[in-house]
Amino acid sequence: MLVYLLNGSQVEASTEYVYTVNDGPRRFIIDLKKKTCSCRMFQLDEIPCSHAWAVLKNKNLIRCILFGFIQAGNIVNTYDVPIDPLPDETEWNVPKSILDEVVMPPIYKRPHGTPKKKRDKPLQELMIGKRRNSCGKCGRLGHNRRSCDNPPLNKKNK
Repeated sequence: MLVYLLNGSQVEASTEYVYTVNDGPRRFIIDLKKKTCSCRMFQLDEIPCSHAWAVLKNKNLIRCILFGFIQAGNIVNTYDVPIDPLPDETEWNVPKSILDEVVMPPIYKRPHGTPKKKRDKPLQELMIGKRRNSCGKCGRLGHNRRSCDNPPLNKKNK
């Protein structure tokens, strides 16, 4: 039985495909052939969980397993169809029906002005209400210095 330590996890080989990963107080059983782990994330996500990654790193099989999950047949099918490079634009044979077609801009018009920015106010801001101005000349609330008709506030010199 081989024992490996990886990122604080202890990996024990039971057979060629079955491994036990001790991750702190918990123990997980990984079967690489069936693509299962006792944490069940391997089966649900259909990609290796962290415990399976620990085993794959120890066996240096990460590259091989990834290609198995990507399904090599799909990669081969992607490049199966030949892709020919296009000639120079002057040599293109474009049908007359397409050349005669006129492309118009979209019908949608943006509204005038700056877009409105709405935000949801927090409850505290709604409960407090608006701040009231205080005058710098007389010290009373509800107006400012420019619109003040009251006599100035007497300031004592110390």
